[in-house]
Amino acid sequence: MSAARERNSSSFSALDKGKRHKCGKVVTMENELLRSSRPINEAWIGGVCAGLANHLKWSALLLRVLFVAAASYKLSGVVVYLALWLVMPRRRVESAAPGLEAASRSGMRPDDQPKQRLLDASTALALGLFGAGLLWLLERSGLGLGPALVPAGLASLGLAGIWWETDHIPSVGKTTNGWSVWLKVLLRNWMKILVVVLSLLFISAAIGWIAIDNADLDNVSWLLLIVGLAVLGLILAILPLILRIRRELAAARDDKLIADARADMAAHLHDSVLQTLALIQRQADDHTLVQTLARRQERELRAYLYGEESDETSFSQALAQTTQQVEERFGVEIDLVSVGELNACPPDKQDALTGAAREALMNA
Repeated sequence: MSAARERNSSSFSALDKGKRHKCGKVVTMENELLRSSRPINEAWIGGVCAGLANHLKWSALLLRVLFVAAASYKLSGVVVYLALWLVMPRRRVESAAPGLEAASRSGMRPDDQPKQRLLDASTALALGLFGAGLLWLLERSGLGLGPALVPAGLASLGLAGIWWETDHIPSVGKTTNGWSVWLKVLLRNWMKILVVVLSLLFISAAIGWIAIDNADLDNVSWLLLIVGLAVLGLILAILPLILRIRRELAAARDDKLIADARADMAAHLHDSVLQTLALIQRQADDHTLVQTLARRQERELRAYLYGEESDETSFSQALAQTTQQVEERFGVEIDLVSVGELNACPPDKQDALTGAAREALMNA
């Protein structure tokens, strides 16, 4: 009886645990992703330093100084920064409850979403001067990239501009039809289009610079070099967009799993628990009936949380039904302990064993 009371007190607390297990541990995976993501609202460029600072519990300014110092040596810091930009996903803004979101959209609740943090101009200028000085010293000492610095810098600026605009594309938008609507969209986002065009020009200038430096190659090799660089630049330009679409599709699939689990849970609670509570409220004076209803609902809820779909003809299921019938008839509590499935019992003898168990319970 004490074990039954302990399970009774812990059955409702395990509701979320049971349904989250059916979702494939989506919530845990999501929390792990958020630890190493890029917060766009705290970003100066791509949010890599801010994300690493949140993950490592370091100072974001210290990480920015380290990246600037590493970038001055053959642009190694730029390469690492761009690689982390691709690997680390954008931080998703966690959605509130549906009722709160609806109230926010209708203006009945203030929007408390994090806003874009303004760039500290003085700190950015100091870091820029620090990086420029280190870069000049290393180039003068012969430890830099030399002539390859200009095309590498142009390509890095071009990729950073395109990737930055990719991060700031709205995740959800309305589909538009008609030339007038498209024209309005283009005019409204003219600054973004200008940044993308300038970034493409930077990448093209870097490819042209390399082509001029390698003009002494034969025609076939020179043409293959230009085509290869153009294809590589195009792939690097659209790679963040492809990764973002893939991550958003995976996030939408996880959200659907959670929404389905919540809908399933809400339907079960509405069809069983709420109705039982209404019956208990109406029959509050009949203590025997209240105990019977509570015991039945506890059994159903525990089976819903921890039980698996079992065969109705199995011996354990037949015993469970028999136990429930005796409980409802006599208003007593019966603890049925079933270890494993007892399907080895021949079907022709299940009725006899079930009847004997019923008589034993009634006698007890």
